[in-house]
Amino acid sequence: MSRHPRRHLTAGFKEQAVGRLSEPGATRTGVAHELGVTSSQLKGWRLEMAAAGSAEAIRRQQVEAS
Repeated sequence: MSRHPRRHLTAGFKEQAVGRLSEPGATRTGVAHELGVTSSQLKGWRLEMAAAGSAEAIRRQQVEAS
């Protein structure tokens, strides 16, 4: 059994993939299958983006408070 070479996906690809989850009727499994990635990869990207957004919001609040 040979392994496939590791694909390097851009941040833009990941953002678009996660964005497709908000489309009506879109499921994580369906979007992942269409894009050729795993459902768990898509879930991880969504969680990373949510965490990054939360960290950015906290940083802005701290700047505004000082």
